[in-house]
Amino acid sequence: MPKKIAPKGSSEAFLRRHISVETDACVLWPYRLTKAGYGLAVIDGKQLHAHRWMCILAHGEPAQKDLEAAHGCGNRNCVNPNHLRWDTRSGNQQDRVLHGTSNRGERDGMAKLSESQVLEILKMKGLVTGVDLAKKYNVRPNTITRIWSGQRWPHLGIKFRQDQERAA
Repeated sequence: MPKKIAPKGSSEAFLRRHISVETDACVLWPYRLTKAGYGLAVIDGKQLHAHRWMCILAHGEPAQKDLEAAHGCGNRNCVNPNHLRWDTRSGNQQDRVLHGTSNRGERDGMAKLSESQVLEILKMKGLVTGVDLAKKYNVRPNTITRIWSGQRWPHLGIKFRQDQERAA
């Protein structure tokens, strides 16, 4: 992964050179990246993620301050303006789920349960108490209740119910 710092003025020059690209391929940021894999660009002394700068240069300032520069391609390092758009945090998160780049489930650094454990918990609903399962998996009973109600790990709850319906 390239980590070199962009020489002064080169961030803006690179982005401006690529504003009118006609390719469907990702245009990868050649300079410094964050630990999360996003490009960093400095223009006029202001540092932002490179894809946000490209979105501003190619599509104008966002209509609302809380809009995010969302990647249609799912590649955090891409600055192709054809892959970028302004979207809400919710819309951007939905994209991450579609692209498989979301940190939900096991990919969440705070997760205490694995997907297989959550599926076991879903199977046990109505057969044992939440308190007993909480002790078994070393979580709070409220975590079990939230899994059963679909407030936690909702993507697995949906998958589990669909699998149950197919089996019936």
